[in-house]
Formats: sequence, structure tokens, C-alpha cells
Amino acid sequence: MTQKHLSDNSPIIISDSELDELQEFLLSDASPEGAMMLDTLDGFLTALIIGPVIVPPSAWLPLVWDMSGEGNEPEFESPEQERRIMELLMKMMNSLVMLLMKYPDHYEPFPASFTYESDAARDPLIKLWATGFMIGVSYNEADWEPLFSDETASVVLSAIGMLGVRPGDPVPISTKKFRELWERVPDCVLALNEFWRPFRLGEIARAKGMALATEVDRIGRNEPCPCGSGKKYKKCCGR
Repeated sequence: MTQKHLSDNSPIIISDSELDELQEFLLSDASPEGAMMLDTLDGFLTALIIGPVIVPPSAWLPLVWDMSGEGNEPEFESPEQERRIMELLMKMMNSLVMLLMKYPDHYEPFPASFTYESDAARDPLIKLWATGFMIGVSYNEADWEPLFSDETASVVLSAIGMLGVRPGDPVPISTKKFRELWERVPDCVLALNEFWRPFRLGEIARAKGMALATEVDRIGRNEPCPCGSGKKYKKCCGR
């Protein structure tokens, strides 16, 4: 398979060689058996980025190493190797953030970023991507609740969910339906991104408000009020 884009020379955008380096580590014996592959990781990070809340790396990294949630971790050869792999993971995350937030018209999920010998060769990777996406949704399932209550938005999400690996599913979808759903995935991702945008902006505003409140708490009661009124804090906003 060959990659179709990500040729940006920006130091922020992860390169093809860096993706290969990260994939090599994820597939190596140093990574736990349940570690994500790149396609799964791309779907997982996409769901976290476009979702309703901002999730810190310390919260989602354990699932990258072990999707079972049992907490297995990689065995790094050295602190330098650990720093390098963390750097690549953050670079992949930041590349997705830039693509989805600044250049959404150019967005493609990972399996669509490559050309393959055949559609049949790509289909298993689509399943991995969709599975990773739904893991990202499940991680914050309670926060995604407003979407489940929205009929239109929930249908958009279900289109992605139908593509994932679903153990024990007695009625798998047809190959034709599978590929039709896959063609809709970029639009589905962008639609979900727009659905959650007001929620994320609200969270950012709340975080800034909390920071401001913390700063105000440090102001002495007899000091000038930070609002610029010229009054003492205790006789102005401090009341």
C-alpha cells in the first residue's frame, strides 16, 4: 500500500517515516498483545478529538497500550526510546487536531489515506479504524449521552459503529453495504465534530472561568478591584 497524502513538510505534521516507526513499535514484542495498530489508533484519537470533552494523554494512553483495559504496558529499551514513542504519539494526535480543526475539507480517515491492491485488502483495516473510533466513544460514553438522545446525530454515529469488529454479530452487513458506509465516514466524522463543537467551547470557557476565579481569589480585599472601577475589591466585585 502507498500513502496518498500527508506530504506536508511542517514539523507539526507527522511524516510517513514517523508513522512507519510508530507502527513498527506497536507491532513489536515490546508492545503488549492488546496494543492498538495505527488504523485503530487513528480511529480512537479521532473520536477523542471530535468528542464533547478534552481528554488528557494520561487518561487515554493506557488504552493505546492495552485495549482490554487490563493495564498492560510496553517494555521500552531505554528512557530515550520511551520519549521518542511518546513524541510520535503526540505528533500523530496533533496532526489530527490540526487536520480536523483547521483543514476539515482535507480530512480522511487513516485507511482512506492509502492506496491498496484491492478493496478486500483495505476492508480489515476499515474495521480496525471503526473499532478504535467506537472505543474512543465508549471511553467517554456518559459525556456522549446528549448525542444518543439526538435521533439524527445518533444515526450518523451508528453508521461508523456498523463498520467495526462486532464479536458474535449474527447478521454481518453485506460487502456492498460495508463499502457504502465507509464512503460516508469522512462526512460522518465532520458532522459529529460540528455537533460537539459547542460542548467543547463551553468546556474551554468553563476552564478559563475557573482559572480566572482562582486568580481573583488571590486578590486582597483592600486591593484595587481588577475590573478597573477604581474601588477596593471588597467594595466592588468582591461583594
